[in-house]
Amino acid sequence: MLHLPAMTHRSCRIPIASLATLALLAPACRKQSALASPLPQKNAAVGSPSAAVAKPLDAPSADSRPQPQPPAAPCVEVAGGGEPSLPDLLEQAGRDFERGRYEEALECAREATRTDQTSVAAHHFRGAALAELGHVEEARTAYSRALAIDPDDPEVLRSAADLHVRRLGSRDDLELALQYVKRALARAQRSHDRALLKELFLLQAMALDDLGRPGDALAAANRSLENDPKDREARREKGVALFELCRFDQARTELSKLAGEEPDAWAEHYLGLIAERAHDDVAAAAHFARAQKLDPDAFKATAQAGRSVFQQIVQDEVEKLPAEIKAGLSRSNFEVTDLPEVTDLTATDPPLSPGILGLFRPPPDSAAPDARPSILLYRRNLSRAAHNDDELHREVRDTLMHEVGHLNGEDDEQLRDRGL
Repeated sequence: MLHLPAMTHRSCRIPIASLATLALLAPACRKQSALASPLPQKNAAVGSPSAAVAKPLDAPSADSRPQPQPPAAPCVEVAGGGEPSLPDLLEQAGRDFERGRYEEALECAREATRTDQTSVAAHHFRGAALAELGHVEEARTAYSRALAIDPDDPEVLRSAADLHVRRLGSRDDLELALQYVKRALARAQRSHDRALLKELFLLQAMALDDLGRPGDALAAANRSLENDPKDREARREKGVALFELCRFDQARTELSKLAGEEPDAWAEHYLGLIAERAHDDVAAAAHFARAQKLDPDAFKATAQAGRSVFQQIVQDEVEKLPAEIKAGLSRSNFEVTDLPEVTDLTATDPPLSPGILGLFRPPPDSAAPDARPSILLYRRNLSRAAHNDDELHREVRDTLMHEVGHLNGEDDEQLRDRGL
């Protein structure tokens, strides 16, 4: 019934676990996880019919294949030229990782896996370093190898969930992340590891928010905060869940506290959305400007088209639609408005996201037999989902086709399968 924008609200990093005792764990290295993978923020939203889909790369040409390299310097120098032990390699990998030397950490982790292919910690380190270096598919494989050795290692499960939530982000990835979290929670709750529990519940909240389950996301964010009431990511996720539940006053309170303590781009962005809904365009513009200044990569300029320009874009795209799509529009009350009404958003349980791009509203059950359905487009949300005029035209066209698809009886799953 709706069309969602591409949006994410992820912070870039989570803490890594302590590595101080790793060198003492030689007998247990096959079962010991070394760290949680701190990952850069993901870029694609979930369930968004207009979200970009990654395309497979063509097979590399001879010129683009990796060129042979001289042997790497030893990860750990051993007196007398002997081979370093597995704990020595893992300890050095941990030191390099904590210092942000991910290439060196990766080389140490690779050497550790060559030393013992059954070391969970070695594969875990390798996955974390690969993720930091942007090699997401290789990181996924490294985590899979670690989980093939110990399927219930809570630290590896947490890192794998983190990768799927923050860096991959498709619906399948998010649902898989929830399974990883569920398995990890079983172990973490028995051990009462509050730091791990905090991170697991946070990842659960993130995945649930992106899957359109804000009520469950709010509960998970609160569970995360039970383990660390000051955690900024969990507090931000709570504010986002409240926003998605259309509890705007509570969301404003949570996010204002967050932004008041220290600069926070995503808190400012959501505060701008809340101010915009309250028709306070001056405050909204100030919040959006602060968000863009704090994180210019996440908040690039958008195609904020005025009403008359937007109406012309809609008219142009309607004219280009296939005849059967235009026929569907003619059977409905077609309307362009700035933002969705709260009554429309809260007509379902859970509420629809305030960021929807369009809406198909069927006649109520009590309506006359000849009552017409409605199709709505939301100017501000559509403009915010596009970075230039070409993207805005595409968003309008896709949203029109999505909503007419609903008019013709298709559900969101079918439309997603069709790329809408």
